[in-house]
Amino acid sequence: MSDWTLGAVQARGMQLEASCKNESCRHFYVFELDRLIGMVGGDYPVSSIPPMTCDHCGGPLKIELAMGHHEDKS
Repeated sequence: MSDWTLGAVQARGMQLEASCKNESCRHFYVFELDRLIGMVGGDYPVSSIPPMTCDHCGGPLKIELAMGHHEDKS
C-alpha cells in the first residue's frame, strides 16, 4: 500500500476501508474519497494516513484498500 495515493485509489474504482481491530467491536468504515481528496489532494499517499481509532470503542483501526462497490444508479 506504500505507493498508493488517494487519487490512484479513486481512479481505479477502489475504495479505502477500515475495520476496528478490537475483537468485541469490529466496527467497519468506508472513507469518502472525494472528501479526503478535497481536503489533502489526490497525491496524498495512503501510507501517510495517520493512525486512527474507532469512534465506537476507541480501538485501533486497520486501513485497507478494497475493490469499489458500485451502486445501481438506474
